[in-house]
Amino acid sequence: MQKLLLFDIDGTLIRSNGAGRLTLAYALERLFGTVGPLEEYNMSGKTDPRIITDLLTAIGVSPKEINKQLPAIYELMAEHGQKIFKDKEMTACAGVPELLARLVARDDVIMGLLTGNSQLTAPLKLSAAGIDPLQFKVGAYGSDAMDRNELPAIGISRANQLTGAQFNGNNTVIIGDTPADILCARAGKATAVAVASGWHAATTLADYQPDHLFDNLGDTDQVLQALLS
Repeated sequence: MQKLLLFDIDGTLIRSNGAGRLTLAYALERLFGTVGPLEEYNMSGKTDPRIITDLLTAIGVSPKEINKQLPAIYELMAEHGQKIFKDKEMTACAGVPELLARLVARDDVIMGLLTGNSQLTAPLKLSAAGIDPLQFKVGAYGSDAMDRNELPAIGISRANQLTGAQFNGNNTVIIGDTPADILCARAGKATAVAVASGWHAATTLADYQPDHLFDNLGDTDQVLQALLS
């Protein structure tokens, strides 16, 4: 049976060293002349439209106006990312290149992305960290839905359209580094694999009862067993 593996990006596949926050600040400053309460805002596990909406509604911008401007914000973020990502020393998380190399060689898995990043920014971040975005055949992105819990169904639907397979929660695994990743796996009735390579301790992630929990993805054989079991 084929498995659909949907990976989060920031804190799971790569460390971006604050690059995403810089691109968002650039876009908001250009379009609205302010970044809102960005400095104290916790982005962890949230989608780009959720973050943007929270920051701008906090300073009185209407949701209708925000929604209208989202495509322009995503374009400016990607435009700025193309300029700055290469200088931010973004890196793959521990074990990720080895794990992806093993997975891409298999014919019983489809690799995809499930990320709060927009579809424009996601491949730029991966490339900057030395990861080929083309090995991920499908994606569900922050630019698809504000609520992360809606993304598993989108990713599964796209995988089914692409492959003609019948993916559902039973043969889908969501890999992420935040409680939000575990909760969205539950929303999609998928297997939740949590990894403490981001900004949440393993003890915090354990409270959300993922199906599998790793400190990082460094033990390739053990991680493969969890993903494919």
